[in-house]
Amino acid sequence: MNDEKATYGTGNSTMLLIGERTFDPAPFDAISFDLCSRRKDVVIMSADLSTYCQVNRVKAELPEQHLDVGMAEQNLISVAAGVAKAGLVPVATTFACYATRRAYDQMMICMGTGPNTSIVVGFTPGIANPARIHHQAAEDLGMVRAIPNATVIDPVDPTDFRQALDVAVDLPGLVYLRGHRGDTPRILDPEKFSFELGRTYMLREGTGIGIVATGHGTQWALEASDLLAARGLSHSLLHVPTIKPVNEAEIVEFAYAHDRIVTVENHQIVTGLGSLVTEIVSDIGGGPRITRLGLPNTWAPGGTLPYIRTELGLDGEGLANRIEGLRT
Repeated sequence: MNDEKATYGTGNSTMLLIGERTFDPAPFDAISFDLCSRRKDVVIMSADLSTYCQVNRVKAELPEQHLDVGMAEQNLISVAAGVAKAGLVPVATTFACYATRRAYDQMMICMGTGPNTSIVVGFTPGIANPARIHHQAAEDLGMVRAIPNATVIDPVDPTDFRQALDVAVDLPGLVYLRGHRGDTPRILDPEKFSFELGRTYMLREGTGIGIVATGHGTQWALEASDLLAARGLSHSLLHVPTIKPVNEAEIVEFAYAHDRIVTVENHQIVTGLGSLVTEIVSDIGGGPRITRLGLPNTWAPGGTLPYIRTELGLDGEGLANRIEGLRT
């Protein structure tokens, strides 16, 4: 797992990518069951959404490590904080919109102000949810990033997700992860990728335009990268799974090595990855221009993920065209 060529900015960066991509139909079901089988102090918690967050095996086969508080997300977070104070490791699961917008105060005060490990996994973030505004958590990363000492992680695929959760259960304080459910593409090679908190990962290496992406945005950026490569446009792609705390030196090294930076994220362009990269570069000054691509600061439409992406110019073709257009 600790292949030296897999570190940031060295070796053949494409080696982190899996050869033939397949889809995992229920990543968290296997991830949570495996974790609970190894760690008897972990409790997977639900708010009447265990089926929709794909917490089935733990609920059926390890019932002593599953706790459902009913359809009450604020209660979910408060009870999870109490479970943490009892010496266990709670992993509270719900939709990202409920975890952040509906239970933000409980997350901040009950979980964020103490040293006990408290994990929240927010599923269907951003436009990954087919419903409209009330289910689209387009601002969750920024909200939790504002909580002092919180950890914020946006994995790209099941490999990233699994390894990040393994790290999270040993971190102090509040940890917020965006979760994957349903047909999730396997992108990273589990034999070569090793998640480390704060670390960034070069997936494509080139010159000119540098693309920085996270979570679903990294999936989308890879689609655009394939098209850009076919068009002969040299570029780099950096995956940033940790939004907080991030290795700022790696962001700086990448940014200042390129003429132009583009950020891609399944999040509002306000307060998310694009804001993070802009803040880091502006603190130094004199860096490349930064273009933030993601959900605009307007309400997104509802519908299937491919439909919404196309409407917002976040499909592979749309992203490739927008990035290529920045050369002029």
